Formats: sequence, structure tokens, C-alpha cells
Amino acid sequence: MEWIRENKILCKKIGIIVGVYLGMKYLVPLVIPFLLAGVIVCQSWPLLRWLKRRLHIRPPYVMAVLLLVTAVLLSAGCYTAFRWLGSLAVRLGSSPGIWGQMEQVLYDCCDSISELFHMEASGVRVFVTDQLNVFRDQARQNILPGAFGGSWQFLKGAGSWTAGLLVTGISVLLLSADFEEIKEMGKKYPLYEKTKASIQGMLHAVGGYLKAQSIIMGIIMALSILGVWISGSTKAPIPVGIGIGFLDALPVFGTGTVFVPWILVLALQKRFASAAVLAVTYGICMLTREILEPRLIGNRLGILPIVILMSVYVGVKLYGFGGILLGPLSVLLIRELWEQITPG
Repeated sequence: MEWIRENKILCKKIGIIVGVYLGMKYLVPLVIPFLLAGVIVCQSWPLLRWLKRRLHIRPPYVMAVLLLVTAVLLSAGCYTAFRWLGSLAVRLGSSPGIWGQMEQVLYDCCDSISELFHMEASGVRVFVTDQLNVFRDQARQNILPGAFGGSWQFLKGAGSWTAGLLVTGISVLLLSADFEEIKEMGKKYPLYEKTKASIQGMLHAVGGYLKAQSIIMGIIMALSILGVWISGSTKAPIPVGIGIGFLDALPVFGTGTVFVPWILVLALQKRFASAAVLAVTYGICMLTREILEPRLIGNRLGILPIVILMSVYVGVKLYGFGGILLGPLSVLLIRELWEQITPG
């Protein structure tokens, strides 16, 4: 007990770490719709308050319109994406020449490997073809039945997401109607100011992180589009470059997920000029992120990029796939709470 009294701050910090972990692990999944609704209303409240004072429009009506517009835009985006994928699948299925081209690319790769290792080309082709046939048979026996068997789980997950979005929307309308009353009720509790300061600090840090990542992602997109266009390796450099930029923003993937196999395929096809252009583009993208990330993210968050990477890795280990977001959020929350209990 004497040690606890002498190390009161340290014990509080350890308690905060344990509390944040337990909260993120067990409590947050249960209240995500309400937390998300609270963030939406808090961020929209200056606009809602201005419209209420100037035009006498009640906040729930404004939020209802904003939610409706958002739902329409998201629905239109999803419809456009699925329609594009469907048309792409139809074109691939109705173009017999595409499969011949893919087969020729495979054979060219086999011939390049045989030349590199001084092997017989026909033997390499037969070996690769046999392995593809084995994979196809395994897919029919194991992968496809599992995929169809998991369709019910997919439907359950989709239903859960839909219900969560519905609850979030209703919560946004209810919170916007009584936001001022809820704030007045919260001020009666002693922890209100500290909780408010911690939440504001987290939102500021998260906003800075997202803004920094958006700037870096935009630059990577522009560089990728330019490099892919110069290489002449595809007729659609803009969507490909945009997709590479999105992948680069994800901690687990990065531009190498696309560039490295693409460069190898082009090299095996003996399209060395295109492969060299993509290799240079890949290097420039990596260098750009290495230069900009410490400056932008470090300045806006006050946290080293290596700490963000560690938080993502540990978060995935502790929380599962959702740890990509929950890990960094846990670090930010711990930091804000530590600042609240640290003297002066």
C-alpha cells in the first residue's frame, strides 16, 4: 500500500492503459453507433446552431436532410461501382481473346524462367499447367463449398451493418434534438470538463492525422497516375493510380502491393522500359512518403510515425482487423488521459 501511495501517478497511468484496452475490446463494439452519432453531431453542431439562430430551422430537420443526401451519394457510388464491376465481368466473359492473351502471358513467363535457369521450356509449361489444374481441383473441392457455406454469414454481417447504420442515423436525429440539454446535464458531473478536453484532444489529433494522410495520399495518387501513364502499361492510368494511392494509405498494404508484382510481370514479358518506369515511380512514391510522413504526421499529432505503426500492429494483435483503427485511437486516448492526470 505504501508503494501505491508513493507511485500514485504511475498506478493511475497503468489503470488508464488497462481501462482503455478493456473499453476498446469489449465496450466500444457495443456502443459504436452511439459514439459515431455523437461525433457527427458534435462536429456538425456549429452549423446546426447557426441555422437554428439565423433561419429558425430545428437541428433534427437539418441532420435529416444531411443524412438523406449522404445516403443518396453513397448509394449512387455503390451502384456505380457494382455496375462497373458487372460490365467488366461481362466484357471479360464475352471476350474469348482475353483468355488467350492471359495464356500467352503465362507461357511467356514460363519461357523466361526456363531461359533464366537453363531449363526445358516445354517442361516448365507442363509443370505450371499441372499445378494450375491441381489448384483448380482444390478450389472446387474446398474453396467454393466454403464460400457458398459462408454466404449465410455474409448475409448476417450485412444485416448487422445495415442495422448499425440505421441505429446511428436515428441516434443522430435524437441527439441533435436534445444536444443542448445533454450538455447541460453533463456539466453537473465533475468529470465532464476532463472528459470533454480528452475527447476534443482526440478529435483534433485524429483530424490532423486524416488531413496529413489525405495530403500524402493525393500526392501519391498524382505520382502513380503520371508514372503508370508514362510506362504505357495500361489504358486506364487514372483509376489505377487512384487505387494505388488508396492502398498506400493503408498501413498493411502500400504501393508495393501493386507495383512489385506488376514490375516482375513486365520484366518477364521483356517490357523492360515499362518495368523501369514503374520501378522508378515506386521508388519516388516510397521516398515521398518517407519524407512527408514524419513532417506532416509528427507535427500534427505529436507522435512519431513508428509509434503509429506499432499501434496498428499491436492493435491488430489485440483487437483483430479492427485494430487498424482501434490501435492508434487507443494510443491517442491514453495520451490524452495521461495529460489530464499529469501535474502541471
